[in-house]
Amino acid sequence: MNQGINDTNIAETIVRESRKPELLSEGNDRCTIYAVPDGFSLQTDSALEKLQNRPWRKTGAVRVKTADSFIHYVNTHRCDESLLYAKVDPRNIDTPLQITAVFNEHQGGEVDDSEPGWRDFSAVLIPESSHEWKTWNAHNGKAMSQFEFALFIDNNSKDISSQDGYPTGTEMLQMATQFEANQDKQFRSAVRLQSGGSDLQFIDTDDATTVEKMKAFDKFMIGLPAFWMGQAYLLEAKLRYRVHGGKLSLWYDLIRPDLVINDAVETILANVKEKTNLPVLYGEIVK
Repeated sequence: MNQGINDTNIAETIVRESRKPELLSEGNDRCTIYAVPDGFSLQTDSALEKLQNRPWRKTGAVRVKTADSFIHYVNTHRCDESLLYAKVDPRNIDTPLQITAVFNEHQGGEVDDSEPGWRDFSAVLIPESSHEWKTWNAHNGKAMSQFEFALFIDNNSKDISSQDGYPTGTEMLQMATQFEANQDKQFRSAVRLQSGGSDLQFIDTDDATTVEKMKAFDKFMIGLPAFWMGQAYLLEAKLRYRVHGGKLSLWYDLIRPDLVINDAVETILANVKEKTNLPVLYGEIVK
């Protein structure tokens, strides 16, 4: 009886002691495969890497706001297989441009013969739209009362550019002040002038014989940068108005702001391509 128990203990001990991870495949680049029985565990390379003084290879992503910062980082880490991807959307007021540098891209050549890359080390440039660009585009085409329009012009008069054939910032402020002064009066009529603009007439609701006249410009010019710390562009705006119930609503329409974005984007792209000497692909990595 005791002999049988001893035999059983010996067998269990042999089974227990013989259970251990078995090497299944030993490959290159630290790729080794083990079969791990229940009750055992192995530390992987990724876990052990954290115990090293430094990582085994570069990974991660950074995000910058200016082209100069992006160019500096790219030139610090670029290699032969690095590529730039440019995502352009002129209709996006906040982020019309995004450039991604992928440093460890797949190497070029035949599909089966070229070296693949991890694509997990990158830098992203997202130029931030300027405050002025966001402000004028946010109110583009939106009707305002006379008071709201006057307040908007007053707050942003510094962006109005004095160009030949266009009112100065002072003249626009004077017009805005007159709109504010006539906000409680009833709009009567408008006569378009050959020299440009319109003569507007307002009447006092308490005295219809009292007519207040003012001149409204039909267009003006603004100068503003598309991107933060970027160059300024001239952009024409058309003044529009509509009458409803004797009240005047005003707004402006920016003329082709997308052309400004296109030029600003192309300027940044040309600068990045020239100073990094890397090809730019219009698109993004989707998988």
